[in-house]
Amino acid sequence: MKTIQYSIQHLRFHFSVFLLPVFLFAMSRAADPFHWKTAILFVLLHLLVYPSSNAYNSIQDRDTGSIGGLKHPPPIPTTLSGVTIFLDSLALVSSAWFFGLEVFLLLGSYILASRAYSYRGIRIKRFPLGGFALVASLQGGLIYFITSMVASQQSFFELGTDTFLGALAATVMIGAGYPITQIYQHEQDRLDGVNTLSMRLGEKGTLLFSASLFALFTAFIFLLRWETSFVGLLFLLVTTPTVFFFLYWMRLISRDLRAANYDNTMRMNVISTITLNVFFTTLLIIQKWSQ
Repeated sequence: MKTIQYSIQHLRFHFSVFLLPVFLFAMSRAADPFHWKTAILFVLLHLLVYPSSNAYNSIQDRDTGSIGGLKHPPPIPTTLSGVTIFLDSLALVSSAWFFGLEVFLLLGSYILASRAYSYRGIRIKRFPLGGFALVASLQGGLIYFITSMVASQQSFFELGTDTFLGALAATVMIGAGYPITQIYQHEQDRLDGVNTLSMRLGEKGTLLFSASLFALFTAFIFLLRWETSFVGLLFLLVTTPTVFFFLYWMRLISRDLRAANYDNTMRMNVISTITLNVFFTTLLIIQKWSQ
């Protein structure tokens, strides 16, 4: 029973919620995303691919301190590697069956790149810019492309210019949040030989960098050709709690760097994720009602 319990904990299913905004973002930009294929893609990404990637990262890192979604990581079961292989295989076979070759290849590229990020023999996460660029482009741009293809039921080469602009915006959105997830792990990463972007920037620099990218993402929301300018104003309104807590946290860190800890990081992630999910879900509801 402990093996099953520990495996589920390392899969960190709840942590997949932090990546849901990209999926909802792409859905909200599609003309008619409300069909069974998008529901299947949701399951493949959030219940198979993301949890498998989380577990594989745990296997490679073997952290004893807090990690994303786990304040006190349990021991790693010997069967966890097999679980990740099974989940990845199921996701790939399903993607080929339901969506075809293009999505299969893109999803396979995501899985391979995420492994290269953590795998000790390659370990792209060791490099501050390389690790940042890989995570932002994979969890942001690539997932946006895959979701757009499935939601619009188009091939990659049929996607319009707006999709590429949206993918760039999704990359910036993930890039804004990623360094913050590393802000409390500086010492643990240093002992592991990992040189993250957050370590290079420092605690205060990390917050300023993330704030700059979030401001850029906000600009993208206004630049994207939505059907109404109401969307931009709605974004500002819904994300107000994120801005307020961010400014409050920045003030705490300016007084005491120990405020850059796991608990505050998770609070920041939860608040920002909830507000983004509410924003994109609201757009989807409006879109559904207007049909």
